Amino acid sequence: MSTQAEKLEQLSNDVTDKRTQNINEMPFFSVIIPTYNRQRFIKRAIMSVLKQTCKDYEIIVVDDGSRDRTKQIVSLFRAQVRYVYQKNQGPSAARNTGIRLAKGKYIAFLDSDDRFLPRKLEKNKQFLEANQEAMFLYSWYYEARRGRKRRVKKVKSYNDMHKLRNRLYKRSMMIRTSTVVVHHSCFNKIGLFNPSYRYSQDWDMWLRLACHYKGYCQKKYLAVYRRHRRKRIPGSKRHSQIRKNANKIFKWEGEHR
Repeated sequence: MSTQAEKLEQLSNDVTDKRTQNINEMPFFSVIIPTYNRQRFIKRAIMSVLKQTCKDYEIIVVDDGSRDRTKQIVSLFRAQVRYVYQKNQGPSAARNTGIRLAKGKYIAFLDSDDRFLPRKLEKNKQFLEANQEAMFLYSWYYEARRGRKRRVKKVKSYNDMHKLRNRLYKRSMMIRTSTVVVHHSCFNKIGLFNPSYRYSQDWDMWLRLACHYKGYCQKKYLAVYRRHRRKRIPGSKRHSQIRKNANKIFKWEGEHR
């Protein structure tokens, strides 16, 4: 009886260890943080994930050739973060590297100068478990400028996929990358971010997602988007090819334009 009890105890421990291992091998979220020379912000971005009330995630930081102290800062987090360094190829390539390495059921994007609010992943998980048909999820967000945080215009949700495509195409709605969660399998169908786009690559991705999936909006403020001063780039130089591709994949009839 003593021998059998020991065997049962060992079996129970093995099952528990295996269950823990499986959770670690396939978390609910893979949080992908692409970064390039963001030593001022990267620590805060990572900390915003580590402070999440939901712990069912992995963090992948893809350093796209930083020449500042980004690597040293990320190394302070040790095993809490998976750090990958690559030669500078642009934000699309960095996100694609993260997607390829991700083990999670859902991909949650976080730009390295933005941050999650503490219950972001918890609220996302609750919504996705209650709406298992949702493959493409985004939310409301705060905007930070010069250290001040303010609410911005609430992003809408559209049951009619034609309306979603139309609003995205016209850019009359703005989905911020750090609010977005996408089911991992979606990228097998629509492909990864286009590495030839240095600007608006996220807009191109949302347009391609909207070709196949309904976009769900979680009407809660779950992330903080940091707005920087930057040189304005004419839309004609960065948007024409994206619009051409959108026309091809949507194949709209006149009434939907």
